[in-house]
Amino acid sequence: MRRLLVLALVATLAISIVGFAQVGTKDKPIYMLLPPSTDTTVIGPSGDKIAEYLFQETGLYVVPVVAADYAALAEAFRTADGDVFGIPTSSQYCQIYNETNGGIIPTMGAVRNGYVYYFASIYALRSKGYTSLADLSGKTWIYNDVGSGSGYKYPKVYMQQAGVQWANVVETGGHVNSMVALLQGQGDFCTGYGSPPLSPQCLKDQGIRWEWGDDPELMVWDHFNNALVRDGLRWACEDLRFAVLKDYPDVFTTVGVVSVVGPIPNDCLAFVSNFPADLVTKITNALVKQIGTPEGFEIWNNKKFYQWSGMAPVKDSDFDLMRAVLGLPVPAR
Repeated sequence: MRRLLVLALVATLAISIVGFAQVGTKDKPIYMLLPPSTDTTVIGPSGDKIAEYLFQETGLYVVPVVAADYAALAEAFRTADGDVFGIPTSSQYCQIYNETNGGIIPTMGAVRNGYVYYFASIYALRSKGYTSLADLSGKTWIYNDVGSGSGYKYPKVYMQQAGVQWANVVETGGHVNSMVALLQGQGDFCTGYGSPPLSPQCLKDQGIRWEWGDDPELMVWDHFNNALVRDGLRWACEDLRFAVLKDYPDVFTTVGVVSVVGPIPNDCLAFVSNFPADLVTKITNALVKQIGTPEGFEIWNNKKFYQWSGMAPVKDSDFDLMRAVLGLPVPAR
């Protein structure tokens, strides 16, 4: 009997030790949540490389998790126990903040090609001849996921405010899938992330670049001649069309931008609010360091990952405009 009591006590102590294990150890790893916004076959391995780097830099055990969809990522943040961080889209961040009464904290925002914001684009085949939002009424809308900011939420509010009434929808599950579906004729227009056309370095050095309000296809599409701007003068464009360029080399000639919605703060690095503060600092600093290395830049800037070219500090108030568009309350500060 005494032996049984001793064994029971040992078992209880073992369970207690595991239960109170420090966050970031083998017994209680940190979970890094990754949204399925691009190519999941690339996101998974990229997440593994980031987790490995974090272990080397901080000694923390991090488990990357590619969320099944946007709803699953949001739910994981809501139910976390001080052991979750991730890369929610800006709309997800706002919704999670609202649903958890401030239970999520942003630290860094994505920088893409020098911009801390992005926008949603409404794409259609140029052959359709659509020139305004009014042309989209009665048509079939292709989008990726109802949880996506640029793919669904922002365009939906924007089109509703303009009085657009679409007839049917096609949900594809991914931004790239939406562009492919458009090219394959599964609908009349699609929505997804957009990106500013990029001016050559010689113009950037003079401070000449695309700014919000400019033609979304500035120096990419020649509206007068209805053709691509000729080589040598054409600016680079890395929006959703670029993601399918390898398989559809004529995509920029075939697909145009009907309108843009934004500007939208870039996705961010965010932690649940009860995440240990010292570990928030360690992880954030390590990731900033990683993206600043050639190897890290290659991982983060991959077109089929999240295309981060850098990180910049971000605060909760930066998302207030998005909250207004999404109909969410602006926190009192």
